[in-house]
Amino acid sequence: MAKRIALIVLLAVFIFSGLSMVAFAADEVEWVEKQNDATLNWGKTVTVEGYEIKAEDFNEDKMVFVSISKDGEKLKTAPLTAGMEFAYDDEIKVYAQSVDPNYEIITKDGKEFKTGNWNPSAKLDILVRGKPSFDIKIETDKDTYDSKAIGDKRIDVTVTVKNNGEAKAENVVLTVDTGELEVLSGKTKYTYTKVLKEETVEPITFTLKTPTPWEDTDFKITAKTICEDIKDKKYEHEGSKTIKIEQKWDLIVSKSATKKRHMGEPVYVSVTVRNAGLCDINNIILKDSILSNMHLQKDATLDKTLSLKAGETAEKVFEYTLIPEKPGDFTFPKTVATFTLPNGKDGEVTSDNSDTTLISGPYIEITKTVNKQQLDPGDELTVTVTTKNTGNVDASVTVTDTVPSEAKLISGETSFKQVLGKSGGSRTLTYILQMNKKGEVQIPACKASFLDLDKYSGEVKSGSPVVYVGIPMTLEGSSSQPEGSTGSNQEKNEPSGQASTGNTEEDYGDTPGFSSILAVTGLLAGTGLLRKRSS
Repeated sequence: MAKRIALIVLLAVFIFSGLSMVAFAADEVEWVEKQNDATLNWGKTVTVEGYEIKAEDFNEDKMVFVSISKDGEKLKTAPLTAGMEFAYDDEIKVYAQSVDPNYEIITKDGKEFKTGNWNPSAKLDILVRGKPSFDIKIETDKDTYDSKAIGDKRIDVTVTVKNNGEAKAENVVLTVDTGELEVLSGKTKYTYTKVLKEETVEPITFTLKTPTPWEDTDFKITAKTICEDIKDKKYEHEGSKTIKIEQKWDLIVSKSATKKRHMGEPVYVSVTVRNAGLCDINNIILKDSILSNMHLQKDATLDKTLSLKAGETAEKVFEYTLIPEKPGDFTFPKTVATFTLPNGKDGEVTSDNSDTTLISGPYIEITKTVNKQQLDPGDELTVTVTTKNTGNVDASVTVTDTVPSEAKLISGETSFKQVLGKSGGSRTLTYILQMNKKGEVQIPACKASFLDLDKYSGEVKSGSPVVYVGIPMTLEGSSSQPEGSTGSNQEKNEPSGQASTGNTEEDYGDTPGFSSILAVTGLLAGTGLLRKRSS
C-alpha cells in the first residue's frame, strides 16, 4: 500500500513538472500581431500566414465560436467572449476584442423580444509566434585590391550579425567561408547561447591574405548563421560580399609627343615600356605607326622585341621626329605590345594616347578650272582660279597665274595679293582667254606663295588643264582631264604636302617669335590690301 502511494505521488510530481515545463515554454513565446481589429461576421474567415480563422457561430451570451484551420484541416475550435483568447500549438493565437450579437432585447407585456437583424460580428486580434532572423553584413576596407601594391597585401574583414527577427534565437553558430582566400589571423567560427530580438552581437574581425591571380578575379566571402527557436526549429541565414583582386601582371606602354607646334616645326615622339607587375615578361613585341598628315624626318625602326623583369622599365624604346604636313588637332595612333605571360597565356596592351597635338599654320589649296576643253581657233575660254586657306592661322597669299603663249588675255585679272583668313578664307580669279593657235594646249599651273606671322612660308601649284583647239579631244585627255575640272597640285619641294622655306631646326620651343622683317611686312601688306579692296 505504501509503495502504491509513493508511486502515485511520484507520478503526480512528473505530471506537474511536465505541465510546468509546457507552461514555461508557452510563456517564452514572443507573439507578433498580424491582424488588428479583424471584423468577422457569422461564417466569415480571415487568412493569416496560411491559417484560416473562421467565425463558426454566435450565441445570445455574446460569445463567438472561432476555429483555426490549415490546408483544409480544422485544427482547433474554441468559444470566446470579449477579453478571452486561445492558441493553437503555440503557433497562432486569437484574441477577442469584442462580440456584437447585433440585436436588442425589449420587454413587452412581461415578455422579452429580440429586435434588429440577426447579423452578429466579432472583432479579433490575430497573432503568430515570432521567429528569429539574422541580418549579416560583411565589410572590407576596400572593394578592389591590387595584388601588385604593397599596401594591398592583406584584406581586413569585419562581420556584423543582428537578430532582426521577431523572437530570440538560441544555440547560434556563425561560420565564415572565405573560399580560396587564406586566413592570416582571426577566427571564422563563433557560437552564442542566445541572441535576443533586435540584439547585435559584437562584430568579429579577421585578416585574409591577398592572392596574386593571373587575371582580374572576383572572390566571395560568405557568412552563415544556424540557430534554433524555443521549439527547437532550425533556421539558416546567409550574407556575403564579393571583392575584386586585380591581376599580378601589368605592362604599361607610354607614348608622349610635343603638345603644340607650328607648321614647319618638328614634333618629337617617344615610347617607354614599364613592367609594373610581379612576374618577368619575355619577348614583348612592340609596334608603332606614323600619324597620317605627318612624316618621319629621317628613317626609324618602329618595331622591336624586348624582355623586362618585374619592376623594370625600358626608356625611349622608340624615339623619332615627325614633320607635320597639315595643321589641325591630331591624336596619335596607339603603340601596341603583344607578349606571352609565364603561364602561357597571350596578352596585348596599347598605349593610352588620350592627349592631342595641336599643329598651327595655314593650309593653302589652289584649283584651276576651264569652262570647256574642246573649242575652235578664236574661241574664248573662261579660266577660274580659286585659292583657299583651310588651316587654322591667317596667311598673306600671293597668286600669280600665267597666260599660255597660244592664247591672248581678253579680260579679267591673273594675280592678287591678299590675307586669307583661317578656316576657309578664299579668293577667286576669273579671266577670259582667246585661243589663237590650233592644237593641244596645256594651260600652265597657277602658283600661290604664302607667309604667316610665324615665319612659315611656302608655295603650292594648281593643276594644269588641257584644251583642244581645232582638233578632236583625245580619249586619254578626255579621261584624265574632265571638262572644266582640275585637281590641286601642291608643290613637293619637301616630303610634306606644303613646301616650307623656314623654321625647320629641331627644338622644343612652342612658337618662335618674329625674327623676319619680311614675314611682318608681307602679312601687313596683305592685310592693307584687303582693307583697301573692302573699302
